[in-house]
Amino acid sequence: MRRGILLLVILMLLFGCSNKKSESSASYRIAVITMMQGGEFWGSLKNGARSARSSTGSVLEFLAPVNESDYEGQISAVQKAIDQHFDAIVISPSHYSKLEDVVSQARSAGIKVVLADTALRNQDGDFLITTDYRQIGKAMAEHAFTHFGDDDSIHALVLGSMPNTTSMTNLVESLVQTFSERPNAKIVSATYSFTDEAIARDITVNALRNDPSINLIFALEEYTAHGVANALGETSSVHFIAFGTTQYEIQLLEKGVIDALVVVNSFNLGYRSVMAAIDLLNGTKPARKMIDFDLVTKESMFSEEHQRLLFQTFQ
Repeated sequence: MRRGILLLVILMLLFGCSNKKSESSASYRIAVITMMQGGEFWGSLKNGARSARSSTGSVLEFLAPVNESDYEGQISAVQKAIDQHFDAIVISPSHYSKLEDVVSQARSAGIKVVLADTALRNQDGDFLITTDYRQIGKAMAEHAFTHFGDDDSIHALVLGSMPNTTSMTNLVESLVQTFSERPNAKIVSATYSFTDEAIARDITVNALRNDPSINLIFALEEYTAHGVANALGETSSVHFIAFGTTQYEIQLLEKGVIDALVVVNSFNLGYRSVMAAIDLLNGTKPARKMIDFDLVTKESMFSEEHQRLLFQTFQ
């Protein structure tokens, strides 16, 4: 009799453990919706998401419009995830208000929504993972100041990518604020390229022609940086700080054309966003921690830490 009871207890324990294992490794369907299909930043984010998929067995589908300015394309991608009853959505909203209604619909349908990199203005997701874009703006400005003397005048051109994302808004506002605190420093123009290299090039050419006093340019997105670099050439005396990790930017950094590259660990962003979605689906609270970033210079680019950041897509 005792042996029978002992056997029953063992079977119950084994069955319980089996159930817990099954629940924790459930094959969830997660839609990962980036702002656009191309770009090193989004490619690295997707690689991070794939790494999370490999470690959890979840099923991912990557959706994105061709261009970041195609808000309707991103809305359609979210609607597709709703119609096909995905368990979770990881999304980087390309507009802080236009995506609010469809994200609300997804959450009402019981889909967990993780906002990656950018937030919405009046609608919360179930979780937000981003980096500190205000701190990035401050770091970019303060590094730029080191290239000038205390009494030098600094006239800066700021080229963002998309005007209606929380990340870009915070970044530009932080640059403006930091400049306002330094004598003889001003931002003569802050405008947007809509991630179009040709537009960025034309803006730069026209700005330098109309205001020869410009001696500093911030390019806050990789395609924007390419356009600025093409406008400046490799012999310009204008200081240039850019955002991104493309091979072209890295080459320009090594040549000294770009003074510094701001690099966000978008691989980690993609990995942690998918893991956060899985935690939410499992009823677990994800850890709140900012995604790391750093400012890479020609002098620091070959350090082990910065090599990992610059070539993070190959982790």
